[in-house]
Amino acid sequence: MMTKKKIAFLSLSVALMLVLLAGAVFGQATPKNSVYRYLSIFSEVFDLTRNNYVDEVSSEQLMDGAFSGVTDAVDEFSYYVPPAQMAAYKGFEDVEDNGIGLIVTKRFGYAYVIAATPGSPAEKAGLERGDFVEKIDGQSLQKTPIWQIRTMLRANHPIKLQVLHGGETKRDQVTVQHASFHPIALDTDNLSGIAYIRIPYFEQGTAQQFRAALDNVRKSGARKLIVDVRGNAGGSVDDAIAAADELLTSGLITALEGRKLQSKRWQADRNTSFDGEVEVLADMSTAAGGEVFAAAIRGNNRGKVVGVTTYGKSIVQKFIPLPSGGGVQMTVGHYTTPDLKPITETGVKPDVLVDLTAQALEQQEDKKTGRKTAEEDLILEKALQLFGAPATAAKKAA
Repeated sequence: MMTKKKIAFLSLSVALMLVLLAGAVFGQATPKNSVYRYLSIFSEVFDLTRNNYVDEVSSEQLMDGAFSGVTDAVDEFSYYVPPAQMAAYKGFEDVEDNGIGLIVTKRFGYAYVIAATPGSPAEKAGLERGDFVEKIDGQSLQKTPIWQIRTMLRANHPIKLQVLHGGETKRDQVTVQHASFHPIALDTDNLSGIAYIRIPYFEQGTAQQFRAALDNVRKSGARKLIVDVRGNAGGSVDDAIAAADELLTSGLITALEGRKLQSKRWQADRNTSFDGEVEVLADMSTAAGGEVFAAAIRGNNRGKVVGVTTYGKSIVQKFIPLPSGGGVQMTVGHYTTPDLKPITETGVKPDVLVDLTAQALEQQEDKKTGRKTAEEDLILEKALQLFGAPATAAKKAA
């Protein structure tokens, strides 16, 4: 079986091939004696595996496995495309909107759900952050590269998913149908005199929607505002930056940095659409533009972030063709917090951490027993409490 072969081979070769690939792709200088030493060791491991593994393995399989292991070692968002798959890959567009609103990466061999976009078919079908998609239309995803998984999710027919929800052992069969759910509107509310705006997704026009919502907040006379970016995990970082600027009058919003990229910085202008108190709600399903927004508010001391540490996916990627005929989708840049720390390293940590452990255990027990209890929004509850509102306001909003 290929699985055992890859584990044995990659555990020995990934570290070596990482150095070689980094030099080939980015022109990174390495001492000549080090390169020869790595090449010699890699050659020994390569020959050992090819000649002694229990089943016959082709050189092409070993090399493809080694290069895939390199990108896996770098981060979960980068991947290698072998020459044999390039014809299929050329028709692939790596965008987060797959028509069902499911934002996925790959973990432990399966598709891992970062977020199901609020209001999307995926969310309506019950998919949520932390789920594992094990099969699509009956096909196991264990050996399927992430770009092919994203292609399968775009199929223009009802998609049958085998899903393992976080903390459970029973698999669910879920059917999701593509639907047009863009543009995604903001949700607004007033909770005991506190303005509430939920931004489900940053896309072109979101910042303009946010500005209009803030105008209404200002006209209502509310001086306290909660902005909810939980589940906001993809889309336009530019609109996230513009939305953050609506609440700032000075300071660095974010910067884009990378070894081979020209650094870029976004400064807040003097204009603001709301000058009252602000809290931002975030959790592990907050990523990309949602993280940039939360980091900008927190890092400029404009307001508190309440909830759970965000995912850590504020990146820029580029596809780099290789002389072999294959290519690498590589992370080449990252967005930063206002103090120029990469968001991808630790995510955005909340000022006020909300412990959701007890609630998660209770929900698992409810599913086992079939018992149904009212689900509380503990993060929103905490935010309202910090603003001095009664807990009943959160239950009204739920």
